[in-house]
Amino acid sequence: MADSPLRDGDAVLTTHGFIFYVFGYEHPADRYHGFLKYVPRDRSEAFDVEWLDLGWRMDGRDIVRPLELYSPGSYAKMVEGIRRNFPEYLYRSEQLDRWMITVPRDHINRVFRPSERLKEILEKGASDSLEEEALSLLKMLAEISGVSLGLFGVHGSISLGTSRDESDIDLSVYGASNFRLVKRGLLEAEEAGLLSLKRGDRAEKKRLNSGVYGGRDFVVNATRLDSEIDDGPRSYRPICPMEAECLCVSDDEAMFRPAVYGVQGCTSPDEAVDVSEVSEVVSMIGSYRDLVSRGERIRVGGFLEEVAQGDDRWMRVVVGSGRAGEYLDWLDS
Repeated sequence: MADSPLRDGDAVLTTHGFIFYVFGYEHPADRYHGFLKYVPRDRSEAFDVEWLDLGWRMDGRDIVRPLELYSPGSYAKMVEGIRRNFPEYLYRSEQLDRWMITVPRDHINRVFRPSERLKEILEKGASDSLEEEALSLLKMLAEISGVSLGLFGVHGSISLGTSRDESDIDLSVYGASNFRLVKRGLLEAEEAGLLSLKRGDRAEKKRLNSGVYGGRDFVVNATRLDSEIDDGPRSYRPICPMEAECLCVSDDEAMFRPAVYGVQGCTSPDEAVDVSEVSEVVSMIGSYRDLVSRGERIRVGGFLEEVAQGDDRWMRVVVGSGRAGEYLDWLDS
């Protein structure tokens, strides 16, 4: 079991050999919200999904991962497989009126924290070419951005020890201001010819947090510092599915997961839905992080919720509730 609270992006190996990634920063008392990324091959028949089998191994066992990790259809099938075979991993959220995949804390065998894994590699040295390239990229970004190596981490297969020759470099930066510095550093590094950033679609052109370094793909994402985590208890009241268009007035927390966009002046094509008091758009889907900037108009299809924290009340639209058809986009100027 973890000795200290886990945060978004930390990974855990459970007593069943499952590998979960912790999602977000708000969790029930005895478990963590997470998504199931890897399953031992000998347990995969418990789930009616198509598997991606690329030869990963963990503790001597072959592991596979769902071909579709985040689609509503795949999630529903994973929930059903867990309900039938491993019900201890399900948690009924009465507030949100749905079942959620979670990790009971007493089922955690091992924890993989990106910051600790990087510290271990720095102390012991790289064990293969992937780790060597990751360290080279990290040291270059730290120098250009001025962000200490102690505020970085390594995610993905490097953290888990499941890397293959084709594995990507998956990095984390702790803290919003540090992440912004690193993003500026990525542009400077590209201008200097040290790497190339991906601009294959609208989202990649906007985020500019992924690219190619020394022939290997990489991505850089943000994780909250302890000081950026609001652990005050909240309650949620789901209202209805809806669509809206709003003005983004704050992108200060847009780089995290969940991504939080401050909004105002929302309108909806459904006149029966009152969105005038909506002040947040929140995405549970990682691909919608850092996508809309302050001053741009945001288009969203999600679920309207009322949030209560102490004496405060506000309305938000949530994208990624597990229902089909939800989206987040921005209007080009």
